[in-house]
Amino acid sequence: MQRIELLKEMNDVMETYCEGCFLKSHFRQTYGKNYAHRFCIQNCTVGEELQKIGQVLISKQ
Repeated sequence: MQRIELLKEMNDVMETYCEGCFLKSHFRQTYGKNYAHRFCIQNCTVGEELQKIGQVLISKQ
């Protein structure tokens, strides 16, 4: 995949699953922005998918 296609894929995934995410908004209100961000990166399956796409982007450089 080309770099632009990967970036579009990442954007689509974030728009589809991350915008309006109940867990993210709940954790942000309850525990703060850092906790919510860390949860998304470490525990969320969408975050794991974004990391995989990011690794492909890094390898393409």
